[in-house]
Amino acid sequence: MTEPLTIAPIQFELRAERTFDDLAKHVRRTVESAAGAGADIVLLPELVTTGLLASHPDADSLTVRDVADAYRSVFPSYTDEFEGLVQSLAVETSTTVVGGSHYRHAPDGTFRNTSYLAHPDGRIVHQDKLHLTPPEVAMGTTPGDEVAITEIGPVRVAVQICADIEFPEVSRYLAGQGVTLVLVPSLTWNRRGAHRVRYGAHARAMENQMYVAVSTLVGSCGYPRDGALHGTGNCFLAGPIDRTFGSNDGVLVGHEDNREEGAVLGSIDLDLLGRSRANPEPPGLRNIRPDLYQQLGAHTQ
Repeated sequence: MTEPLTIAPIQFELRAERTFDDLAKHVRRTVESAAGAGADIVLLPELVTTGLLASHPDADSLTVRDVADAYRSVFPSYTDEFEGLVQSLAVETSTTVVGGSHYRHAPDGTFRNTSYLAHPDGRIVHQDKLHLTPPEVAMGTTPGDEVAITEIGPVRVAVQICADIEFPEVSRYLAGQGVTLVLVPSLTWNRRGAHRVRYGAHARAMENQMYVAVSTLVGSCGYPRDGALHGTGNCFLAGPIDRTFGSNDGVLVGHEDNREEGAVLGSIDLDLLGRSRANPEPPGLRNIRPDLYQQLGAHTQ
């Protein structure tokens, strides 16, 4: 029998963080609270450092047209401090901390949207976002080309940042590599985006018989003044929709969709997942037809 793990997807409030210390205190309180409630894994949202727009020297003068330049100038300067914060929190709380993601300047000169997964022993796994949104492309962001897999206790884990979960190919690859938990730090500025992430997460959990956890950035930091950024969506843990899990909608646990900060605690039970995979309702991994898919793919070449 495998001991279940407890995960805490976070619904993190977007605030005006005028210094890195302000952000660090906010993140620290959030992680320590979740760890104190029994979480083995704490999942923060995509671009959790967005509130640091308020630290821009001309923050009150920023306009929507300035945001791209502000992203490239503000966030990369905090990369080392942010990575150190995530690492120290994981060690101090004996918890795996997924620092959502952060906009960084990579050593090769490119800008990347990167997730930081810190283990309790101090090891850090990096995952660049693979599928960029049009605004990210317009800002000159470069997508990642590699997929990282790590182990948290008995669970094989991967990170897919926001829009990544909307593309089925990577998740099916991960399932083939034995991944049973996909972590999705997300940031969506409208309901359409939030629903795309939600439906993508449920589809990937259903078709690959895996757990998918989603965290969200909610609320507003008030910047830029002429069109303040607003995050929406709610955090949740999804699983297979079948008789074994006894779930009719795939939501194993979820936070109220209220744009308020909070967290939920969900269980990652490999024994239950194993029983689901051994006796699946459609679709189920045992019901897939690789030969058929290969044949169909040959006709599209």
